[in-house]
Amino acid sequence: MEGATPSSLPNTVDVASSRGVGPFDAKQAQEWHDAAELLCAQSRYAEAEKLYAKLLEEREHALGLNSPELVNDLNDLGRVNFAQMKYQQATTYYERSLQIMETSKGKQDVAVAGPLAKLVKVYQTLEKYPQGEQYARRAVAVVEKAKGPEAAELASPLIALGDVFEAEKDFAGAERQYDRAAKIIEKHSGAAATDLLPALDGLAFAYAEQHRASDAEAAWRRALSIRESAYGPSTLEVAGTLDRLGKFYFEQKKYPEAAYCYERTLFIRSKAHGEMAPDTQASLTEVANVYGAQGRHADAEPLYRSMLTAKEVELVGSLNSLAALLAARDRNAEAEAMYKTAIGVLDKNGFVASRKPVLNPADPPPPLLAETLDQYAALLKKMRRKADAAKIEARARILHGAPEPAHGAPAAKKSK
Repeated sequence: MEGATPSSLPNTVDVASSRGVGPFDAKQAQEWHDAAELLCAQSRYAEAEKLYAKLLEEREHALGLNSPELVNDLNDLGRVNFAQMKYQQATTYYERSLQIMETSKGKQDVAVAGPLAKLVKVYQTLEKYPQGEQYARRAVAVVEKAKGPEAAELASPLIALGDVFEAEKDFAGAERQYDRAAKIIEKHSGAAATDLLPALDGLAFAYAEQHRASDAEAAWRRALSIRESAYGPSTLEVAGTLDRLGKFYFEQKKYPEAAYCYERTLFIRSKAHGEMAPDTQASLTEVANVYGAQGRHADAEPLYRSMLTAKEVELVGSLNSLAALLAARDRNAEAEAMYKTAIGVLDKNGFVASRKPVLNPADPPPPLLAETLDQYAALLKKMRRKADAAKIEARARILHGAPEPAHGAPAAKKSK
């Protein structure tokens, strides 16, 4: 595909000027653009899109439909549509941007590489790899002809082409592009430049898929070293590489190395996102699995228990929310069933069912149990079952008086 056909262009069937020209308020345009950028920073893309569309309309009216000055507005509209997963609309804007650049500067001008790169990204997302490859090859050819075969600007389109080859499972082809890009970046930026990371990540994956384990390990370890130096040893950027390296070692049955990588990943993610975060739980699973593969069952058991606890908390939260919704709709019997199920999940030691409930300091009920009991008691009162509600409230009071009160409830004062 050489560019957009006239029928694919938004708001018009021809790129030639059809509205004439008129006054253009540059100050107002800058205000709209600044406001749109602020909305994008807040992920309010639909609102930003309206401002960018107004900017494009005003600039079209003032400058005509074929002005190179429209390119930035078209690219902005492509970007916000892509962010909203409106990929066809993004494609339309990027193709129009490409056509204008080709018309004004020529198809071989290095300026067309920008919209070509954007189209590669969209077509990759749409899994239309032949189109993505065509645009990526064009971008490489344009930059290479304009800047030379070792130009710094060539690295980015080479990596993009490598990504397309990788998606097409042409791993040898991907390796060639990544390797060439890495050498260009090393020449211009040095062997420890963060610009190397996309090429190294791509190389590692391509090597692994070609069963070149030692090359893959070397690429991942080099990427890890660069990220540790650039971002710090306990950052999420490092955690991502450790996770990939851990998976590689696990597949190679190098369990001690895999355990080291996964343990570091777990520490970083737990510190950054908390123990209950999905990525932390994923790392916890990986650590437990590698312990199991090593026969370290005593080490794996508490991790599996921790995972089970996290899933139980998530389940109880969903049950309680559903119960509250059912109670609000006066579907009280169904709500009660939900609360009983939630209590059954949390109350493993029979605290609620026992005649004289006692807190075991070594294994106390989870704090969420007190909250669930409070909600269940409120439902029982609504159902005019005051005696049952009183029993549940009595148990909840014991939990609220525990050394670690649930959700900020005041601890009961100890009698002297």
